Amino acid sequence: MEKFDVVIIGAGPAGLSAAKILAEGGKKVVIFEKKTKVGPKICAGGLTSKVFDLGIPLSLADKKFYSVKFHCFGKTTEIKRDKILIATVDREKLGQWMANQIERDVEIILDSEVVKIEDDSLVLKSGQKIGFDYLIGADGSSSGVRKYLGLSTNKVAIGVQYSLPQVFNDLELFLDQKLFGSGYVWIFPHQKYTLIGCAYNPSRLKTEILKNFHQVLENENIALGQAKLEAHLINFDYQGFMFGNKFLAGDAGGFTLDISGEGIYSAIVSGREVARKILDPNYNCPKIKKILALKVIQEKWGKYLMFKIFRSKFLTRLIFKRSI
Repeated sequence: MEKFDVVIIGAGPAGLSAAKILAEGGKKVVIFEKKTKVGPKICAGGLTSKVFDLGIPLSLADKKFYSVKFHCFGKTTEIKRDKILIATVDREKLGQWMANQIERDVEIILDSEVVKIEDDSLVLKSGQKIGFDYLIGADGSSSGVRKYLGLSTNKVAIGVQYSLPQVFNDLELFLDQKLFGSGYVWIFPHQKYTLIGCAYNPSRLKTEILKNFHQVLENENIALGQAKLEAHLINFDYQGFMFGNKFLAGDAGGFTLDISGEGIYSAIVSGREVARKILDPNYNCPKIKKILALKVIQEKWGKYLMFKIFRSKFLTRLIFKRSI
C-alpha cells in the first residue's frame, strides 16, 4: 500500500491551495480528483478584489468591472469606483493556473473517485488502497469526507444558471425578497460568454423560484435560445474543520459566505489555513476565525441589512467604499 503524508480529495481552489502550502513545507502530498480535468465547475466565477490579494494574478480575469448594477424593490442603483469592484474568472482557467503552481511538487491524479475512507487509509474506485497520516476533504458541497465524519448538511442553497454565448456589457444583481427570499439573480459577463443564474433556499418551492427567475429574464428581454439550465449545491453549514487527522476545507467545510454566496476566497483561505495547521499543530488559524466571524454576521444580520442597504443608494455606495 502506497502511503502519503497528506492525501487531499478534490482539486478545486481549496485542495490546490492546501497542497501548495504542504509541499512547500516538505510534505509528501497527493490529490485525488474524480473529474477528468482540473477546474471546471458550475459557478458564476465572480471575484472581489481581496481574492487577488491572495496572489491570484489579475491577468486571469475574463472581465474587470468598475461598476455594478443592483436592481432592488423596483429601483436600480449603479455603484461606480475607480478600483475594480468585481472581476469574473473562468473556473477552468483558474484551476489550471493553480494546478500549474504545484505540478513539480504534487501529483494530481484525475478520474480517481474515492469510494471508501478509513482511519488512516482510503480506497479508490479502481480498488487501489492509499495510506495517509492526514486527510483533507476538499471535495465540494457533497463531500464524501464530510459524510464519513457523520456531519449533516442542513444550511444549503441551490444555484442554477445558464451560459449564454453572447457577452453582456454590465454586471448586474437582482434582489427581491418576495421572489427569491435571501437569494438573488446574477448576470456575470465573461470573456466569451455570460453566466446568468439564481441562488435560492431549497426549502422554498423550487418551481416557484424558477418561475420567478425566468420572469426576471423575460422582463429584461434575455433570450435563452438553446441554453441548458445547470444546477449545483452551495453548502453554508460549517460544523468544524479539524477532526483528528482529518480536515475539511472550502465547500466541504461549509465555508461559503451565507448571504453573498462567495466561495472562491473562502476556499483558498481555508485550504491554506488547514495546511498550516497540519504543518504546525499550534497554529491557531486566524484567517479561518475571520471567515467564521463574517459568516456569523451575515447569517444574523445579512438578510436584514442587505435589503435595507439596497433601498438606499447612499448606503450602498458607503458599504462598497469601505468593504471592497
